[in-house]
Amino acid sequence: MDRLVRATPQRAAGGFVVVALLGVGFIPLFGGPGYEQSLASGLIVPSAAAVATALDLSRGEAPEPLEAVGRGVASGLALAGLAFGTALVQALRVGMCDLAGGAVGFVLTALFGAVLGGVWGALVAEAARGRRRRRLIAVLAGVGLPLASALVSLARFYTSPMIFAFDPFAGYFSGVLYDTVIDAGTPLLTYRAGSLASLVTVTLLASVLRRDDRGRLRPVALRGAAPGARVRLALATMAFAVSASITCSGSALGHWQTSASIARELGGARSGARCDVVYPESLLSAQADLLVKDCEEQLAAVEQTLGARGPERIRAFFFRDAAEKKRLMGAADTLIAKPWRHEVYVQKGGYPHPILGHELAHVVAGSFGRGPFRVAGGWGGILFDPGLIEGVAVAASPDDDELSDAQWAHAMLDMGTLPPIRQVFSQSFFNMAASKSYTLAGAFVRFVHDRYGAGAVRAWYRGTSIQIATGLGWDALDAEFRAHVALTPLSPEAQSFARARFERPAVFGRTCPHVVDALRTRADRCRGRNEVVRATAGYRDVLARDAHDWGARYGVGLVHERYGDLAQGERELRALADADDAPRTWRDWAKDALADGALLRGDDVLAEREYRGLAGRSLDEDFARTEEVKALAIADPAGRQAVMALLVGAPGRPADPVLAAEREGEWEARTGSPLAAYLVGRSMVGNEWFREAAPHLDRAIAAGDSMTPRIAREAIRQRAIAACALGDRTAVDWLRALVLAEAGPFAQSGGRRLSTLRLLDRCSVSPPHGP
Repeated sequence: MDRLVRATPQRAAGGFVVVALLGVGFIPLFGGPGYEQSLASGLIVPSAAAVATALDLSRGEAPEPLEAVGRGVASGLALAGLAFGTALVQALRVGMCDLAGGAVGFVLTALFGAVLGGVWGALVAEAARGRRRRRLIAVLAGVGLPLASALVSLARFYTSPMIFAFDPFAGYFSGVLYDTVIDAGTPLLTYRAGSLASLVTVTLLASVLRRDDRGRLRPVALRGAAPGARVRLALATMAFAVSASITCSGSALGHWQTSASIARELGGARSGARCDVVYPESLLSAQADLLVKDCEEQLAAVEQTLGARGPERIRAFFFRDAAEKKRLMGAADTLIAKPWRHEVYVQKGGYPHPILGHELAHVVAGSFGRGPFRVAGGWGGILFDPGLIEGVAVAASPDDDELSDAQWAHAMLDMGTLPPIRQVFSQSFFNMAASKSYTLAGAFVRFVHDRYGAGAVRAWYRGTSIQIATGLGWDALDAEFRAHVALTPLSPEAQSFARARFERPAVFGRTCPHVVDALRTRADRCRGRNEVVRATAGYRDVLARDAHDWGARYGVGLVHERYGDLAQGERELRALADADDAPRTWRDWAKDALADGALLRGDDVLAEREYRGLAGRSLDEDFARTEEVKALAIADPAGRQAVMALLVGAPGRPADPVLAAEREGEWEARTGSPLAAYLVGRSMVGNEWFREAAPHLDRAIAAGDSMTPRIAREAIRQRAIAACALGDRTAVDWLRALVLAEAGPFAQSGGRRLSTLRLLDRCSVSPPHGP
């Protein structure tokens, strides 16, 4: 080890590692032990260890093979130690998130990779020793294998659905920016078992090699040799077999996937006119048909908006849930499209799928995109323009939201938080919270589309400057856009609602996002399983790391109120409801939980007053409508019991949809309540009983003014979903007239009105679906 420390190449490598990783550590997410720091170390340290070892061992007298391997291992360990030391130094500056978890992750990724890099350097030294350009060979070959390994991962990203990568040197790359819960899980352990088997193979083989008088490597004579040599050779053979077996079983172990392996895992496949849908085999035939219908309709709608025809065939993978999608292709909550492969990857959702159109828009945009990835960006599409890529998709298939994207931009303008629009179409896109960056990008692209035409958007996307595409520079367009959104109607409540939506920082600006979000996710899961003690402890762990994690504050108060100490829970919730620095949405959720507590105690007057107050000041369409349903149901004993079963639960017990369905049916049958009819119909639509839902929703809609505008809007929207699924064009025309009515429930609605009209427009010519 002393010789290793004194070696000039090792000192240079150590200095390089320390300087590079200390510098990287000033990027917020890279400061301190964690996933990002381990990934950066895995990209830097193995190559440094390989080059340093190769330069060190290729000069002077050649060591014995086992010694050379040992020095390579020592080099990797020493440089990995320096890398982890820089993380600890940065942690002193920014704070420690999870030392134990960060250390384990570092060992399984960067440290393993550094040792492999050092051993690779020992092998390179054998090839470089005695060569005229020894140093050049040592450097190029030392860096070459880690680089080639990274290129293999890039090739897999390009040629398969995978976005994640297991790499012998870098370790693990999750592949997504917006999934903050990163856990490689068991696949990383099995992958590193293969790495360990490879290291054992090389070490044992080195132990049965010797140098002859001329310095050449020769195997020891096994005949007559000590039994230990034969045993080591046999063990090397076994270790190699383990390594090869793990490599060949990579798909089954979750190290890599292909379209074919994912299709086999899901098991179901069905094709339409242009959509090839792959789905879980457990889906019923009618459900599979509905996926195909949804894909075909949304594809046609996106193409009409963009004025371009996408690929002749598009493949859509539907996964059971986020966990399965994470396991098979790498993204959990982030939905993905690969335009160059004509594929989209989403988890199963209701009809119409809320995100499918967005991902299909990426694929259609690929028909006029650039470069190997068929996207917008400089240098032939290699330098991505994330704002334009996502903006086109948002504009082509907007969310079913309370406000339109232009209204959200108007709210930001009034708040003084609307940035120069050019920043959205640069790498600054990632410095904003996703909700803000996606919304602004979509609002501006839609503005360009409506004012200058779809052709201008396509030209901009394929690489024409926006100045040429529109005839105006960025400053003039920015001024036009601000004037446009300023004229978009907006209620006074929108500003406070927008502030709550957009004030959460981007993942790069948060403290310990991976640790905090993972802890909160586990706590939420425990709460859902009624594991009160574990849920409470989990939320407390989150708050110990981030006192302003409002979800954890809400969760711990709710757990106490529903399943533990009622008084303690109400104190926790009241503190959140009264916190001036808490986002408006979380304060409202806390007040809602307090109103639920009053209802559980039998204080109907207080509960109804709180529900009506929340509904009156909330801009969140779904939340406010829920408050209205609760308030209206309290006055009717049958309705009170049904809505409590659906939305509140009972003391010590959660809401129960089965009990709720029974009570809703009894309520409607006995009283003919339009609210009960709406709830029954909505539940049926959610479970894809479209034909059965229609008469219930028709009765609710016919009640007219007896329901609030929000509930009436949702009844019409749910009936529109049923009409589209059934291909009922008569109902589609009737519902469109209701949506467009000047005095109707959609008169004061923004985004929800537009999304309902888009749904009705796209299914006007669609064929019926099933019985």
